[in-house]
Amino acid sequence: MQLDEARLVALVRKGDQSAYSDLVVRHLPAIEVYAKRIVNDSVLAQDIAQDVMVVLWQRSGDFNPEKARLTTWLHRIAYNRCIDIMRKRQREVSWDASDSEHPVVESERPSEHQPIDAALMRLPESQRTALVLTYYQNLSNREVAEIMNSSVRAVESLLVRARGNLKKQLETQQ
Repeated sequence: MQLDEARLVALVRKGDQSAYSDLVVRHLPAIEVYAKRIVNDSVLAQDIAQDVMVVLWQRSGDFNPEKARLTTWLHRIAYNRCIDIMRKRQREVSWDASDSEHPVVESERPSEHQPIDAALMRLPESQRTALVLTYYQNLSNREVAEIMNSSVRAVESLLVRARGNLKKQLETQQ
């Protein structure tokens, strides 16, 4: 019988390693996939996902099941880690002359065989995050708003703009 996640987190809070392992098995893959889509670096995504799991162990007392689902709380932590890393990269990298609006990091350049990933990486950070959380992580607009510390209406607006920008980019690649 599977324990519900609020109960497992309560056990983690008491130092239960078995409950922690169960939660890691449940959530680590999704957090890693999310981070990979945002930072476009597999090794870095693994590091971010591991960091998020460490936070789960160290700060499980911060989780409130009455405010959010565990997946939402974990994605919020991952989101913050990804944003911090991307902002650090932007400070370290010069602007790409071909796209003066958005900085491009060499490790963020997807291969030519991945047009959707390439187009995703060219979206502004907030549009990319909203799109990935909604369509790849299957989170509701309300959960995405919680993760991004935004309103549902703002997330809906980001999604409309992101889909439009993605469509334009994919049409120009043809």
